[in-house]
Amino acid sequence: MYLGIDLGTTNSVVARSFVDVNNHLITEVIKIGQYDKNDNWTEESTKLPSMVYFTPNEIIVGEKAKDQRGQDREHVVTNAKRFIGTHHTWTIDDQNYEATDISAIVLQHCKRELEHRNLKYDSVVITVPASFTPDQSKYTVAAAVKAGFREDQVTIKHEPTAALLSYIDEQSRRREVDREVDFSKRTRVLVFDLGGGTCDTAIIDVTIDRNRIQFEELGIGRYKELGGIDFDARLADKLLDEFFKANNIYEGKLTRAQKDEMYRRLLLGAETIKELLTARINSKRMHDPLCDPNAVEVRYNIPDFYDGNPLNLSISKQKYDEYTKDLYIDKKATSRRHEDVDRDKNVISIIRETLEEFHIDKDSIDYVFMTGGMTKFPTVQEKIFEYVGKPLLKPADPMNAVAVGAAVYQYYNPNEDGTVMTGFDEPKITIDDQMTLAESIMLNVSEGLPHVIIPKGTVVPYSGELRGMFRTASTSGVNLNIYAGIDPFDSSMRIQQTLKQKFKSPVNLDTPFDIRYSIDENKSITMSITIDDGYHEPQELELSIYGNENIAEQDYNIKQDD
Repeated sequence: MYLGIDLGTTNSVVARSFVDVNNHLITEVIKIGQYDKNDNWTEESTKLPSMVYFTPNEIIVGEKAKDQRGQDREHVVTNAKRFIGTHHTWTIDDQNYEATDISAIVLQHCKRELEHRNLKYDSVVITVPASFTPDQSKYTVAAAVKAGFREDQVTIKHEPTAALLSYIDEQSRRREVDREVDFSKRTRVLVFDLGGGTCDTAIIDVTIDRNRIQFEELGIGRYKELGGIDFDARLADKLLDEFFKANNIYEGKLTRAQKDEMYRRLLLGAETIKELLTARINSKRMHDPLCDPNAVEVRYNIPDFYDGNPLNLSISKQKYDEYTKDLYIDKKATSRRHEDVDRDKNVISIIRETLEEFHIDKDSIDYVFMTGGMTKFPTVQEKIFEYVGKPLLKPADPMNAVAVGAAVYQYYNPNEDGTVMTGFDEPKITIDDQMTLAESIMLNVSEGLPHVIIPKGTVVPYSGELRGMFRTASTSGVNLNIYAGIDPFDSSMRIQQTLKQKFKSPVNLDTPFDIRYSIDENKSITMSITIDDGYHEPQELELSIYGNENIAEQDYNIKQDD
């Protein structure tokens, strides 16, 4: 059995694939048990909210944790995926948790549910945004190991490729005349993945030639912290501002804590309003394709919102679009300060920047493949079609497409010796895919601009060597700074790690040394240096971007059904 996990910002999904006795590939999304808001154990949901609730005695993952955002938000962690690979921490009851820990808790909950049902698996594919840096990918693997998965079982794959693979697999099960796309000729697909907290773009050339599916990632959008939660925040901001104006509430009338509580309740309401609007519009369109979606309206009530009175909201799609319109407007901003990037982010600029940075003509796109929960919202689809002008392809279920694609990946993927993993002798379709870096990996040892060692667009795995380019600035050791960015002049580049390695014995100052480096299929970077000053024994030092980080399995005392 092959396991696929879409470790999402807001929701996680687990799928499996296996070959039955008739040599047919079977795929299914696994229902993950969890406690609901009434503290009852349920096994009815295929999505697990990626939220963690810390109680004095146990840790609760899923729907119950989601519900506790309103009652005990100081003990609930959400959106951890946005912080993976950073030093951001949450302090809860004097205990510090990093994003890797939170992700590990979610994955451990999934793993224990699989074990509870006695579901055995040979391998697990965990998906990440195509734009994830080596740090972010490596810490995702670290979370899986902390959760109890063996590192040699885990493969990292890009979410857009997994979602597209799910679509291709679904299309292959149809009669040829019923298929939407003819992949027998090279087809260029822009994959647009807008989830709860991240937005991913990838331009992929796909060709199905006899028994082989070929994926070639031509361009990868840079990591964008944009998703459904940003739409929720825009709506909550506008509603709160309107409420203050309508009720003559000015600066100083409310405490910061009161304002924060009102905003928090509006934020939770905005999430529900968005989901209700999406469901109602899609339902009306099923019964009346010519209906006007802008007229669709939902009502939402927040009891005891202010001064003992409730807040009754009535939001139409037209009004919702007006409140969130800046998330569709490409301002073509050049400022790279973090606060400006956050303010100016929008769905269109993400696509435009990807096309420009990889020199891809928009007219060369054949289809746009829409996946991720937020792409179900009609305005997102309308604006993307308006900008790209190409047919939109949609998976049967955008919420599950990534996990299903991850689950079938290992079925299509041959072993290193070329054999397949089904256990049957019959030939089957295999996959030839390429993982591409969205940003360059750069290195510097002393002051000055970083040197690009792995250019953006590089297909992994990859290895290289720098001979004598850098010299020692100390007799006792060397510092290596690893950066990710478009190029050495990218003002938004981010440091990945600072490596400090002592020499086995002192060397002379200004001695040149060689650096060897490699990045594997999971985007894990390793380095080694060789130094010979002519006076001492030559030294070879193995380095790792992640040092000696302890990523052993941990038991997080997760509350699960007995």
